[in-house]
Amino acid sequence: MTRTKTIKTSRIKNYFDFRRDPLSFFVRMLEKGDMVSLNTGLVPSYIVNSPSFVQEILVTKDASFRKGRTTKVLTRTIGDGLLTTEKTHHKKQKKYFQPVFYKERLMRYAETMVSDSKSLVAELEQKDSCLLDEEMMELTLSIISKVMFATNVDEKKKELAAAVSATIKQTANSLFSPFLLPLAVPTKGNRRHRDAISKLENVIYPIIDEAKQNPTAYEDTMVGLLLDSAKQPDAPPIFDKELRDQMMTMLLAGHETSANLLTWIFYALSKNPEAEAKFHEEIDQLDSLTETPFETYRKLTYTNQIIKETLRLYPPAWLIYREADEDVELLGESFKAGSTFMIAPYSIHRNPDIFPDPEQFKPERFAEENQESIPTFAYFPFGAGSRSCIGYRFAMMETALILAVIGRSLKFQRVDETPVEPEPLVSLRVKDGLNMKVVSRG
Repeated sequence: MTRTKTIKTSRIKNYFDFRRDPLSFFVRMLEKGDMVSLNTGLVPSYIVNSPSFVQEILVTKDASFRKGRTTKVLTRTIGDGLLTTEKTHHKKQKKYFQPVFYKERLMRYAETMVSDSKSLVAELEQKDSCLLDEEMMELTLSIISKVMFATNVDEKKKELAAAVSATIKQTANSLFSPFLLPLAVPTKGNRRHRDAISKLENVIYPIIDEAKQNPTAYEDTMVGLLLDSAKQPDAPPIFDKELRDQMMTMLLAGHETSANLLTWIFYALSKNPEAEAKFHEEIDQLDSLTETPFETYRKLTYTNQIIKETLRLYPPAWLIYREADEDVELLGESFKAGSTFMIAPYSIHRNPDIFPDPEQFKPERFAEENQESIPTFAYFPFGAGSRSCIGYRFAMMETALILAVIGRSLKFQRVDETPVEPEPLVSLRVKDGLNMKVVSRG
């Protein structure tokens, strides 16, 4: 039985509908069928709506696909990092990265997460309002720099956060453009992109030099682990460019997504006082956040439900691309090599048959007794299969601890009722920022 439906509107209309409002476009496509064929370009293009097809593409037939255009665009910024390498090369890199996220290291990272969050609370207590998205961006940048690079970037965090933001915006523009101009072409966007990359590299390369000269100081960091990997028997040498690519990957993927998630959570809590009250009740009962932060994280049951529900509504990785490397059969249907498949967690997470009242913020969906009823691959905010996010435990712990530390002292309220809209770039951020009142919980 054929489960793929073809949308007969013109190629140009489909493209401009997508470009005008990508999120609404995918939500509209949700009701069209399990797999929707689009007339959008020279190669067959499909929107994947069914959890069964998601499983086929991301897990069961994973070897028949590559990331395709996403890799081509991201490579312009981060080079051959963990996000952009394919197949055997990616598997090898992932193996080297895994120790970075072992439990004993997460326990140490937790202390930095709590310490930096407490410093931010002290700063926010002196303010009446703040641009919450910028505060979260700078906080997560500070944390990732310390735990992954053993580097304190406090003096440069505003400049670096702005450079990361500019890089991501230009990358998104390239990702959704029908024409991919070489980065060397001196357009205004390309110049801005190159300038942002240079600012990040001006921080990264000195760290690499210092780590090679003083390896003991970096032995528990990502840089140190990658340098150590080159010392293993039969391991190839690792060059500065490779280290640079992995550090760029971590800077862009390791803090920007967490910052956006935190911004969305505080926004959602400000709009849902009942959930906010239950959150405060849970964190107020904790004895201490600083003595054993890793163990504290494991006690934050309702806080983790809040995080999961926000990931449902506002998944940072809102769109996943795959390109067929070869002719492939999915659930009994045949698809040609070169076919492009777009999987949008943003819309799949809004399937009303799986998530009733999908636009409502209901953390209880993810209570232990409820989440078992959610079909596999109907909810996948960190991807799935071999390309799933290697740092998801880090991200969940970081988000929960930051929420708990800030939430014990402060809450945020809207400055005005200007509509808040998501902006789908490489990850899903708040469009035009989020200005919030800082309110002491006293």
